[in-house]
Amino acid sequence: PLYSSAASDVYKRQLLLLSISYFQINAQVAFNMELLGHYDDNTIPQVGSDQKVFNDIWGYAADNREYAIVGSAAYIHFFDVTEPQNPILIDQILGTDTTIWRDIKVFGTYAYAVSEGNGEGLMIFDLSDLPNSVSLVDRNLDFFENAHNIFIDENGKMFVAGTNTISNGLIVLDLATNPTQPQLLGNKDLIGGGYVHDVYVKDNLAYCSHGWNGFYVWDYNDPAEPVLKANLATNGYNHSSWLSEDGTYAIFAEEVPRGLPLGIADLSLLNVGAIELAGDYFQFPLLTFDSSFNTPHNPFIKGNYAFVSYYEDGIQVIDLTDKTNPTLAGYYDTFPNNVDYAGYFGCWGVYPYLPSGNIIATDRKYGLHILSFDETLSSNENLGNNNTFSIFPNPSSNGIFNIKMDDVPNEKMTIEITDLSGRKMFEQVLTSGSEEVNLSFLANGFYFGKVTIGEKEMVEKLVISK
Repeated sequence: PLYSSAASDVYKRQLLLLSISYFQINAQVAFNMELLGHYDDNTIPQVGSDQKVFNDIWGYAADNREYAIVGSAAYIHFFDVTEPQNPILIDQILGTDTTIWRDIKVFGTYAYAVSEGNGEGLMIFDLSDLPNSVSLVDRNLDFFENAHNIFIDENGKMFVAGTNTISNGLIVLDLATNPTQPQLLGNKDLIGGGYVHDVYVKDNLAYCSHGWNGFYVWDYNDPAEPVLKANLATNGYNHSSWLSEDGTYAIFAEEVPRGLPLGIADLSLLNVGAIELAGDYFQFPLLTFDSSFNTPHNPFIKGNYAFVSYYEDGIQVIDLTDKTNPTLAGYYDTFPNNVDYAGYFGCWGVYPYLPSGNIIATDRKYGLHILSFDETLSSNENLGNNNTFSIFPNPSSNGIFNIKMDDVPNEKMTIEITDLSGRKMFEQVLTSGSEEVNLSFLANGFYFGKVTIGEKEMVEKLVISK
């Protein structure tokens, strides 16, 4: 199936980047999303030899200004992104260890960060002096030395997952009484669920990703004595989830093994102890020739849309209006290096809740991205909703590509090939549903193929590797 399309103005702005040098390295594929601003710093320490520098991201807004809080291997960074074209680094505060994993959340005027680095505990930051400065209030080691994830509910209760002190449950802390001096409310093992990798909490219900054991919902009305409501066995390592605004379903991602699609948990029968899968699992790989390793990391829901950070496929926006048939509404590829879904590079986290509607995201290699999503350009214009369409092989070992469309329209069809600078290299009129496009005269590298059918367009990244 076809997984990418765009109106002509989207195609033009998909190549928007902050500088020529960044553009030359990172020409992007995009649909209904536009890059507004970007920040990277090659001097930040990295983990290992594979240049994994950045990790988690969260947002904060106050006094008509917007901020991005970004984790990296060594620091927690605080940016003013009110003017997205000009992100300003306000401060970066050093952790106690260099680590791949950090997680950040906000409650009131305080930010909280944990990591799997040795001895960092719970880092508490005072945000009340923004945009001037940020101060580190405490490194609290009272409850744990390292942790994988945190979530703070609407009542100021923090749920801490993957700590060194509670291996198969959650630590629950009270922040509402005193945000800088958390108090323990519970630290019970979740018998039957096991290790909790990530958690979302609302109305005292904890929606837990229990890794290989699947997706569980626990009643935390009494944090000292949680009670199991229901669970759902899923395909692989249940990594993270997010609840819909009306609480009727949750989207979940499975990180291991690579290539598992997203799923939706139907929670309509939760009160009678059951969770069902809503429809089939689904995925929308940007490399249509190799869909088996398209791997989601962290999903978030805003309205009827899921905003999902993808390893090697950037950010995807998925329309969940019909839970049994999700559709791809937009995307922005933060990691154009990808040609084969061979690893866990690319987009780590995305935050879609800033008042402006701007979206902030982190790419492990390429840093902070500030983007917009245009939901007025309907995903119904996607050619793939009406035609089974593919371009293959991709990459091509000889520069020759085949275009196949099962449902051939009556409208004029063309394909235009451009290089990374947007320069047109080739154009061909398509007269049938199965044609060969010979690009053997082009040098090895990345190109964009824009297929136009009437007023509809699809942009595909093409790779020539002779």
